[in-house]
Amino acid sequence: MKPLGRFGRLSAVGGAVATTGLLLWGLVGAPAWAAGYQEGFAAYERGDFGGAYEIWLPLAEAGDSDAQFGVGVILDNGQGVSENDAEAAKWYRLAAEHGNPDAQFNLALLYDSGKGIEQNKEEAAFWYRKAAVTGHVGAQYNLALMYESGDGVDRDPAIAAFWYRKAAQQGHAKAQNNLGVLYDKGVGVAEDKAEAAKWYAAAAEQGFARAQFNLGVMYDFGTGVPLDDAKAAGWYRRAAEQGDLEAQFNLALMLDTGEGVPVDKAEAAKWYRKAAEQGNPAAQNNLAVLLDSGDGLPRAPAEAAYWYEQAADRGNTSAMRNLAALYRDGQGVTQNLIEAYKWYSIAIDSMGSGPERETALEERADVAERMERAEIKEGRRLAEEWLKRNGPGSTAPRVANTGPPETTPPERMRTELDSTGSGFFISMGGLVLTNNHVVSGCADLKLRLGREEIGTAAVIASDPSRDLAVLQSASTPPSRAVFRMGRDIRPGDDVVAVGYPLRGLLSSEANVATGTVSANAGLRDDPDYLQISAPVQPGNSGGPLLDRSGLVVGVVSAKLDALEVVDAYGDIPQNVNFAIKARVAAAFLNQHQMTLTATDPGPPLSAADVGEVAQRYTVLVECWK
Repeated sequence: MKPLGRFGRLSAVGGAVATTGLLLWGLVGAPAWAAGYQEGFAAYERGDFGGAYEIWLPLAEAGDSDAQFGVGVILDNGQGVSENDAEAAKWYRLAAEHGNPDAQFNLALLYDSGKGIEQNKEEAAFWYRKAAVTGHVGAQYNLALMYESGDGVDRDPAIAAFWYRKAAQQGHAKAQNNLGVLYDKGVGVAEDKAEAAKWYAAAAEQGFARAQFNLGVMYDFGTGVPLDDAKAAGWYRRAAEQGDLEAQFNLALMLDTGEGVPVDKAEAAKWYRKAAEQGNPAAQNNLAVLLDSGDGLPRAPAEAAYWYEQAADRGNTSAMRNLAALYRDGQGVTQNLIEAYKWYSIAIDSMGSGPERETALEERADVAERMERAEIKEGRRLAEEWLKRNGPGSTAPRVANTGPPETTPPERMRTELDSTGSGFFISMGGLVLTNNHVVSGCADLKLRLGREEIGTAAVIASDPSRDLAVLQSASTPPSRAVFRMGRDIRPGDDVVAVGYPLRGLLSSEANVATGTVSANAGLRDDPDYLQISAPVQPGNSGGPLLDRSGLVVGVVSAKLDALEVVDAYGDIPQNVNFAIKARVAAAFLNQHQMTLTATDPGPPLSAADVGEVAQRYTVLVECWK
């Protein structure tokens, strides 16, 4: 049972700067205050907020913009008077219209949050921009956030980078980190790992935990800086001590394996536990491995079972297999072959193609040999219930495989290719659509177009319940897919599946398979899926399913587990495979404000012609862990 690998860098930190009230200090040292205003400011500084309000209010009513801002802050924070956000917004607006950048910023915050005023992101961006051009660092950062996410403005990473840089140059730690992320990923700016490391370091030296973690990853993998495990461990420790979950995990892994620091299993367990208690499934699994083996700390199989189950319930496939082994052998739990079969089945269903899945299939087969037919059926039923609640196609939100809800960093190891799948370009801007299970838990994602490696990709949107994900590639594709509009495809219609099955065994070029739509629903009448007869093998997942005019009608997702059908019905199924309907994919893309190209079906083409066109935009997705 090996520990899982390290986390990679996270996406940029978000969250608007909320500083209403703090900006009054910015008035200290301003030239030539009116005597009345200075008297009010002195009262404010000594904590006599009511006195300051009484002095400033008549000045504000007379049109003094600084007094208007001060009255707004007092009302906003309820200092010496009753809090009144709507009234605060009124005074901020008067001061903002007189050009006061602090008032412009605070008014933008109210519009951004909907506090005291109807939420209006466009208006928030307008006032952030007003303040940002005067050099207001908080406004520059918040405006950059809006451009990066497309919140209230058209998404434009290049403009986001411009404003992050303005704020970063003034020493804003979060802006420095986020600018580093953009350089790291090549989003909005040309990819430049050294420049990324420079900005991470600037924020890390200020004590910003997220940047410390990101800088640790760069030293860990020698990107942008020389490879230095000791420095990586040092930065991970500094971030971990501030409670950074991913840094805690990476530090634990280094202590576990002796990279950059001496091996210390007990210390590794301590940091795994801290991350595990925050709900991180990779840490939960690795802590359980140490408790299970008694490596460096007292053996505790029962506690190991607890942590394996916590991680397994969060979708960690290694923990699922480990928990299954405990039930199989009766270690830390009462021996229960049905539970063992259940967890092996869930793990197999949750994995992509690769050697780990093949091993899990063998382990489940060994357990099945010791079970009665009715017991196998019950284990399968329990697995299906779990998957219905938590797996692809479930309606309940699924806990991410790693990391907190805000960000989902990938698990990280150095050089091992874990599994492969397929995907396809849906825009000339480099967006790739694939299955979530193809990319879930991957430290790095690499794309190939036929034999040619075309670079790395990052997950920018995912939905485990729909089993869909969108990747951002830095490459410009030669072509992109077009979706089908108009009349839905029907059972009996011909379809073409394009993808990269059994990578390393079959051709390096995208394979083309033909078949028909067998049914307009998936397993147990799931309306989001098509059942198809086109042959599907491990590695096809995430590839396009096309009609005979070359338009996308689905995303290849899964094939029926032949061994389970044999267990249940005594016969091997033939070409029972599934694809997620195009309308489901379109709804997912629309939810994330991504556009696709669609048109009505045209004259039918030969399968060879459809495949030839699709091969130009269908990519191999490599999952590295």
